[in-house]
Amino acid sequence: MKDKLTVLVTTHVLPTAPSIEVIKECTDSIFNNFKGIKDCEFLVYCDSRDSEISKKYVNNLSHLCDVKVFDRIDSGMIANYIDVIEKCETDYLFFCEHDWLFLRPVKIQNLINCMDSNPNVNFVRFNKRNNWQTHEEAGAWETYIEEETEITEFPLMRTNCIATHPHIVRKDKFVKEWLPTINRELSTTLKHHWSIELILYLWYTQEIKNLGFEKAQKKWGVFNYGPKSEPNIITHLDGSNSGRT
Repeated sequence: MKDKLTVLVTTHVLPTAPSIEVIKECTDSIFNNFKGIKDCEFLVYCDSRDSEISKKYVNNLSHLCDVKVFDRIDSGMIANYIDVIEKCETDYLFFCEHDWLFLRPVKIQNLINCMDSNPNVNFVRFNKRNNWQTHEEAGAWETYIEEETEITEFPLMRTNCIATHPHIVRKDKFVKEWLPTINRELSTTLKHHWSIELILYLWYTQEIKNLGFEKAQKKWGVFNYGPKSEPNIITHLDGSNSGRT
């Protein structure tokens, strides 16, 4: 799998710094639930600051096992995500922020095999809510979700939501098709503070309006992991005290 998948975990100086307990819980849950992931290049990018607590945090991160830590002062998650996906030499990137936990094993090799066999599967998001219900009641972006019936190798759910929760993304799709628009939007005066997920979500939503969900979803290739019966496979520690659940 090391020739197929690069792993990126992003972090910043958390309120609990210089303790690395939050990110260690995250990386441990990845190693424990992704068989073979230790063979892959596993990167930790830290959006740090020029401060003593930040230096201590980065130093403590260097003691995490089986990862490569990069100290990137005042970088931001967007720049770190783009830097890795442009430079990585694998077909896919697994992205995870520092405060997510995986609740059970992920069939990662089967998923990668499915993505290899189906070039229209470009973005597979690990579900933080149950796959059998839409998320309008939670005020979330996902308002449409249904079982994928044409792909038989691995169970997936077609969705109208694209967000940077933990996910697997196809490098070529992102770099060649999505990144130019992301860079253009981020360069505008009013949108320089937007996130990758907001730009992609609004763009995808507009294409759904223009083309209809069936055609737009096939073009984008955005899915949730697992079958309709799949309960949430990740949970959020909220290490930044953001209030997000």
